[in-house]
Amino acid sequence: LAPLGWSISFFERDTPYYAGARDIDRLNGGNIVLYADWEDIRQEAETAIREADVVIVTSYCPDAVEASRIANDSCRGLKVFYDLDTPVTLASIERGDYPAYFEPKGLRDFDLVLSYTGGPAIDTLKSILGARHVLPLYGHVDPDRHRPAQPRPEFACDLSYLGTYAEDRQAAVERLLVA
Repeated sequence: LAPLGWSISFFERDTPYYAGARDIDRLNGGNIVLYADWEDIRQEAETAIREADVVIVTSYCPDAVEASRIANDSCRGLKVFYDLDTPVTLASIERGDYPAYFEPKGLRDFDLVLSYTGGPAIDTLKSILGARHVLPLYGHVDPDRHRPAQPRPEFACDLSYLGTYAEDRQAAVERLLVA
């Protein structure tokens, strides 16, 4: 988005599980705000949300509910929720455990809900959580950063897999690809 003229403010609570996998520490065309406590950056977040053309709140954000409330109260632009793991969200609700990243009223206050998962999950987000407009936004790469390169012998193989590591799914990935 930055090359298209958009400025970006990215707020992330500085937690050990994200810090260990963080792949960028600065953002061309924007700023990254790492914080230990929401109250420390609340005013900065409120200003950014109020002035934004688009606000995106994600699942697994420890302060998603509060950020969503501010967006609903003051954002003049598009309010978007991006569920990074819709199957986990829906399984939690089926078990009666409401996810901590949105309120019990669901997703009806968002103009758009993006899901890392497509298919029937899209309809379920609408029917169970009241999402008005849902589209899949699958994992992707930045073609300006991730492009073909010269082959390296140490990576020569018959099958290669690139995916997000998740401890709870690793055994299934290994059974599928290795066993």
